[in-house]
Amino acid sequence: MPLSVSSMLGLQTRFAVTIDGVNLGGWSKCTGLAVEFKSKTVKEGGNYEYQPILAEHIEYKPIVLERAMNAADSSKVQNWLRSQVYGWMNAQTSGGGGTAEITLLDSHLDPVASWSLRNVYPAKWDGPELSASTFGIAVEKLTLVHEGFL
Repeated sequence: MPLSVSSMLGLQTRFAVTIDGVNLGGWSKCTGLAVEFKSKTVKEGGNYEYQPILAEHIEYKPIVLERAMNAADSSKVQNWLRSQVYGWMNAQTSGGGGTAEITLLDSHLDPVASWSLRNVYPAKWDGPELSASTFGIAVEKLTLVHEGFL
């Protein structure tokens, strides 16, 4: 049975990343879209039937983006990182982290789902490993920390 346009599936290979409205270009991999609800069980004296569960906190993993470097997209990331450094070094002008949007797309580039990450900061940028003795594609990774998307 063919899929209707309204029920197109999200494709792992098609997603967009923007931070504070800045399109960071295409990425080949995104990991860390996860949430864990931490809880604690409590042993109550006289309660032999069950252990009550208490909510503790919600934990979000860092988002790791990865791609082959290219002039246009990699310069967007470098410019965004420079603006973050300026805000980091001039804390009196810093207003906190930004908002990132990760949007999953279908084969027609229509949105299927999106995650809006609150209070986003860069945690790490890894540049390519450069070696004249090998032939390979230069890869960059950007790790973002955030306070959640739910």
